[in-house]
Amino acid sequence: MASELTKFLMERELSYRRLEDLIARAETKGLKGFHREELRELGHLYRLASSDLARARYVLRSPMLTEYLNELVGRAHHLIHRRRQPVYYGIVKFMARDFPVTVRREYRMILLSVALILGAGIVGGIAYSIDNEWGQLVMAQPSLRQYERELTEGPSQLATAIPEDAMLVMSTFIIFNNIRACIVAIAGGFFYGIGTLFALIFNGFLLGVIGNMFITRDINYDLYWWSGILPHGVLEIPAICIAGAGGFLIARGLLVPGKYSRGDALRIEGRTAMILLGGVMVLLLFAGIIEGFITPFKPNIPIVLLQWIKILFAAILFSGFIYYLLNAGTAYQDEDRNELRTTTHLRLD
Repeated sequence: MASELTKFLMERELSYRRLEDLIARAETKGLKGFHREELRELGHLYRLASSDLARARYVLRSPMLTEYLNELVGRAHHLIHRRRQPVYYGIVKFMARDFPVTVRREYRMILLSVALILGAGIVGGIAYSIDNEWGQLVMAQPSLRQYERELTEGPSQLATAIPEDAMLVMSTFIIFNNIRACIVAIAGGFFYGIGTLFALIFNGFLLGVIGNMFITRDINYDLYWWSGILPHGVLEIPAICIAGAGGFLIARGLLVPGKYSRGDALRIEGRTAMILLGGVMVLLLFAGIIEGFITPFKPNIPIVLLQWIKILFAAILFSGFIYYLLNAGTAYQDEDRNELRTTTHLRLD
């Protein structure tokens, strides 16, 4: 039986490797770039591998070959027989399943990001309380002094509502600015996580300094601060933490590849980081809309009532967001972390 299996593998190895190449190309670039002959070849090799799967299972009785062909045939079947879905279906599926599942799986890195931002925020608040000059680390000196002068005149003097005709432009600017900041946080992972670490500490320190300017004064300042930061912040700040986790994942692939080669580990962790970035971009889209339209909204009602309404809105939004992260996609079976289970780790020879 061993000699028969060896002879069979020698006959089929080139066909299987060619099928792997075609599948990998299709998974990366799709089938649109295939020539007619390549499509026929893909179909022929798929049918050949399908028939060989039964032979490997019942005739040759080789568990290793059966497992290999089962995966190969499954990948080819998915490419050949999958139904086209609208673009929006893919986005909904991604946000309903892939993103929350990945967030739950990588919760340790996200908690690390949360700890860094909270820690930097506490340090920033304490540092500013001890010496106001620490505020210059996150704000230019003239801007800092002007902000402090305006604070003495009351929170209502700090900013006015965004004009209605400028809300769309402002919202778009905020969205792109926040996405850029999160991309920088993730890209910092390629510098062994140092860039990510700096981005998280800077954002945390900034929140701590500015927050201290408000919450060390009276209740009016407290309400102005929380009603101004929470409506969009309950999505924006978690998005930054998740982006930071993506950067740390890339750094982990570089520093601790484990059983994989460094290139394979970087590919695996990078793929996970891109899933996190995709979800972060959607979160920042909603956060930017809220920051551009809801946070600055000032209808003709008592200001204190409006501030409490915004805080209540933020609490409801945050509760729904946490429920979504903890429960969305729970019916989906987590895939094994071995995303590279092809001939890289499962050799025929």
